[in-house]
Amino acid sequence: PRIEKPEKNFSMRELGRAVRAARARGEPAAPYLVEYHKRFALAVAAIVFALVGFPVAVRSPRGGRSLALVASLAILIAYYLLLTSLEGLALSQRLPAWLAVWLPNLLFAGLGVGLLALEVRGLAAPRLRWLWGLLDVLARRAASPERAAEGPRAARSSTHLVDRYLVRSYLGFFATALGVASVLFVIVDLLQTLDRYLRVKPPLLYILEHFLYRLPVAVYDGLPVVTLVATIFLFLTISRYHELTALKAAGVSLYRVSLPILGLAILTSIGAGLFQELLVPTLNERGEELDRVKIRGQLPRHLQLQTRIWLRSSDSRFFRVELLDPITQDMHGVTILEIDKNFRLLNRLDAAIAHWTPGGWVFQDGAFREIGPSGGILTVPFLRTALELPETIQDFTEVQKPVSAMSFVELRAYIRRLQESGHQVKKYLVELYGKLAFPLAHLVMVLVAIPFALQSPRGGRLAGIGIAIGILAGYLVVHYSALAFARADLLPPLLAAWTANIVFVGLGVSLLLRART
Repeated sequence: PRIEKPEKNFSMRELGRAVRAARARGEPAAPYLVEYHKRFALAVAAIVFALVGFPVAVRSPRGGRSLALVASLAILIAYYLLLTSLEGLALSQRLPAWLAVWLPNLLFAGLGVGLLALEVRGLAAPRLRWLWGLLDVLARRAASPERAAEGPRAARSSTHLVDRYLVRSYLGFFATALGVASVLFVIVDLLQTLDRYLRVKPPLLYILEHFLYRLPVAVYDGLPVVTLVATIFLFLTISRYHELTALKAAGVSLYRVSLPILGLAILTSIGAGLFQELLVPTLNERGEELDRVKIRGQLPRHLQLQTRIWLRSSDSRFFRVELLDPITQDMHGVTILEIDKNFRLLNRLDAAIAHWTPGGWVFQDGAFREIGPSGGILTVPFLRTALELPETIQDFTEVQKPVSAMSFVELRAYIRRLQESGHQVKKYLVELYGKLAFPLAHLVMVLVAIPFALQSPRGGRLAGIGIAIGILAGYLVVHYSALAFARADLLPPLLAAWTANIVFVGLGVSLLLRART
């Protein structure tokens, strides 16, 4: 199946030539025709979105920027899901390319014209009102100040009741943000991979298994943002409805109100650290294997042919392999160099083939050269010889995980091996220290979110989203700037990994100390 899409980089003239060339060869021209029509259809889609958005906004019973944002996302997602699905049908030649690309525009334009006609004629659309009412209830429910009256309970501390109320409200916002983040990830991932699924046609179980492995890791990566949004929405809500004022009047300080949320942030940081160490490597590995082997139908990475391999062992021995076949356990075009502590070449072995056996390596059709202290070379050719080397076939076929997919322990061991081999490890040290700093970002986000949320007590949900985006953007700017300084040897790796946390902890604590308690 065709996974890559080189036609995306073609100009319009190149697409036209590709279509004519494919037809001349008798090959399908659908990929090029789809891309050709998409160049025009996506431009026209801007007009279509305006045509749909205007009557939908007018028919909103209460308006509101948050509701408008939800409606815009719903329209956009529906359009691209339909476009991607029809594009897959066109690529499989079950639908003409022009129809597949232009049909979403036609359908949404028809919807927009119909809604606009209803609006002009003043006709009722009860189903649309029902939809807006449902969206409004979902958007307002988490932030509703009304709470069901609790029945009589045994004597309890009023402070504990406040803690329970705050924790329950926070967990509600947290669950909502987590759900939205999960849905967005699934939608974006489907938009990126749906055409591949339509070509490859894997069983539904494999697709569900893909999300089983990928979704938890994606949620883990976005958990600081979820924590940030939940904290901002909680404190915006209790400020907007004067609940925080009432608590202060009752003698409960802002610091005491923040305490249970900070406690939850600490628990989240601990849980994130354990998840990173125990589950993330396994989920990444299984997800990659599933996508490569079961869905794409390729060989596992450790069984694929590898070319131009360099390996340095800890005893100053270098290997260069032109081609490695893990299935036959043969290496072709092998060169072994051995040096002393002063990096002087001691000997060199060249062989056409090296075959791994349970008893060790067997080299064929090569020569062994020994270089003396004075530069003299002694050459010993051979047709077949066996050598005992500490390296095994696993040292060459072992697939190196991406650094981001390693646990802290795995990365530390990897850095130690690189140091023993004489490699530079500064960039890996930044990643290593970052694995300690990232879980604490949840606590940092809470510390910063509380005072910023109190700066705009009358702000709504849209203001909360704006504050969250601003804080997140600032954090990322500081973080990536520190990493750039570390790569330029202007910051130590430890300080670079922790700079963003240190800066924003200081900012959050200083703003909390200045806040009216």
